[in-house]
This record gives sequence, C-alpha cells and structure tokens, in this order.
Amino acid sequence: MADIKIPENIVDFIQYLLPERSSFFEKIEKECEKEYIPLVKPEVGQFLQVLLGIKQAKRILEIGTGIGYSALCMAMASRCEDRHITTIEIDKDRYERACSYFEEADVSSIITPYYGDANEIIPKLNDTFDFIFIDAAKGQYPEYFNKIWSLLEPGGVLVIDNVLLNGWVIDMYWPERRKKTMVCRVRDLLETLKDHSELLTSIIPLGDGVSVSVRKIE
Repeated sequence: MADIKIPENIVDFIQYLLPERSSFFEKIEKECEKEYIPLVKPEVGQFLQVLLGIKQAKRILEIGTGIGYSALCMAMASRCEDRHITTIEIDKDRYERACSYFEEADVSSIITPYYGDANEIIPKLNDTFDFIFIDAAKGQYPEYFNKIWSLLEPGGVLVIDNVLLNGWVIDMYWPERRKKTMVCRVRDLLETLKDHSELLTSIIPLGDGVSVSVRKIE
C-alpha cells in the first residue's frame, strides 16, 4: 500500500503557520471532534480562503455543508462584492446546526442552505457558479461531478476534498470490503479529472488530498 501520510511534524508546522483562529471556529472544531463529525482541516479551510482571494469568486456552490465550517471559512474570507454561497446538506441535524452557526456569525444574508440530497437539488439550481467545492459522500463524487459540470462557468474553479483517501486510491487498496466502491469511484473521478479536455487540474497533498481544477476558457 502506498503511504502518502504527510509527516506529523510538517502538518504541525503548517498549522502553526496559520493565522490564529477565532474562538468561534475553535468551538466548531471541538464540537466536530467530540461528535466525530467530519470537517475540513484548518489548513484546507485556509487554502479555500486563499483560492477565493485569487479568484474573487462571487457565486459559490458547496456540496456537503456538514455543520457549516467550510461554508463559514468561505463566507468570512476577504469579502468580494456580491459574493453568495449556496450549500447543500443531506443530514437534517447537521443542516439545522449549520443554519444556527450562520446566524451566529451574521453571514446568513450571503448563504443559501438547502436540506436534501444534492443529486436531487443540483439539477433544480437555476444559476451557474464560478467556484464549486465538494466535500460530501466520497462514493458519490463522480455523480456529483457529472451533475455540477454544466453549472461550472468557463474559468471557474472546482475544488474537491479528500481525494487521496489515505493513499488507498494509489494502489487501489481498501482496508475493508465495504470501502471498495468508494475507493474505486474516487479513483475513477481522479482519472476523469486527469483526462478531461476542458479542465486543468492539480492534486495538492494537503489534509487528505485536495484536487483543484480550472475550467478552460475557449
């Protein structure tokens, strides 16, 4: 099995170099740790903010709200005029908790949260986006990609979290049989991103692997 784990001392140093996070974000991080709720690593949240600063994205789509951590990172990044975030979460409890955090952070006016299955909601969206972030059920990544493709504007940025899956996608290894489908589908997505004629993609070994793609402008 390939081991793509970044040495712990490097991860610690990268996190040490992050700006000090507010008690508000630390509260959410501790809540997620205590209840085993997945969330992006702090360094990935910072990376999203950097990408938004470069792109100056105005219309953002997020697949997988969780309890709102990454949406809050994006909402509270250096603000771009008319920025708006559309985010989708299938778990009702997490959706409701995310909404309460959006209220607490006073960013509800720039976030539209949807509760439900992203596969059903995405086709009903009547907008295009210049920045899309996917961090949801890994086994559905290829399906999400196929559905969001027509919504990603030329020049738009697509970011997908957890694409290395602990290195399992490298040697096509899965520690237990029930993970086989997930690993195979994420590997299929990576092959799609690599070969896609309309995308320029880079894989960043940050957190558990982040893919960053730009849709080419014809």
